[in-house]
Amino acid sequence: MNKKNIFLWIVWILEGIIVGVGAILPGVSGGTLCYAFGMYNPILEVLSSPFKNIKKYWFMLVFFVIGAGIGFVLFAGVTNWLLNTFESAVLCAFVGLIIGTVPDLWKEAGEHGRSKGAIAAMIISFLAISAVFYIFKNVWHLTIAPTFIGYLICGIVWGLSFIVPGFSSSTLLLFFGIYEPMSEGISKLDLSVLIPIGIAMIICFLLLSKVMKMIFEKFHSVASHCILGFVIATTIMVIPFENFLDSWAVNSVCIIGGIAAALGFTALCNFLKKKAE
Repeated sequence: MNKKNIFLWIVWILEGIIVGVGAILPGVSGGTLCYAFGMYNPILEVLSSPFKNIKKYWFMLVFFVIGAGIGFVLFAGVTNWLLNTFESAVLCAFVGLIIGTVPDLWKEAGEHGRSKGAIAAMIISFLAISAVFYIFKNVWHLTIAPTFIGYLICGIVWGLSFIVPGFSSSTLLLFFGIYEPMSEGISKLDLSVLIPIGIAMIICFLLLSKVMKMIFEKFHSVASHCILGFVIATTIMVIPFENFLDSWAVNSVCIIGGIAAALGFTALCNFLKKKAE
């Protein structure tokens, strides 16, 4: 068996696991992780033109999807338990994970230049998503009931988080009050939860994937900097300001640990990819 192939399989599965975990973690965007790990464009190409591009990417995506499924299902219950037991520390670790992805996002965004329009787009996206999160949390006090319709909404939000990197589905679902029953249902493979989520995600992928592909092809720099604005806004919204000082030392360590974990994983993936070349 070719050692280079084994290295690639390990990379794809590890990346899938992290993306699956990231999808279930509040404050982390599965799409952002796909983007940071170089999986976003292949996935978008397959979703936008499946019959044309599936032959090109199917082998890689099989390993990636297997890893994503493992991370998504197995970590759902763990995340729910951790949040209920160590909420402040866990949220700070999430913040560190997000911060750790920023250097790669910044580098990727600048590959096509950094015009004034791109920087303006980043600032506008930051202000816009911050305002939306604030309204959801402090003005409207929106909640979603754990029903079939509620889980359809979860699927739509999750689909958006994969198609629009930087958009954190789990963070919004926490605000809506449906995150806990949803993650519990996923961990137990409850079909009444999984089926509506899956249906809504597929619909979202089919309707929006071509649009996002076109946007990135024509406005890569602006779109990439918008993602940065989303990521920064998401990071700030997840920080548990109310309880941070109560255990500031532990929370600070968790943030630093999250950053180190994200940077370390990125370095590991880059190392494995070089070995596979």
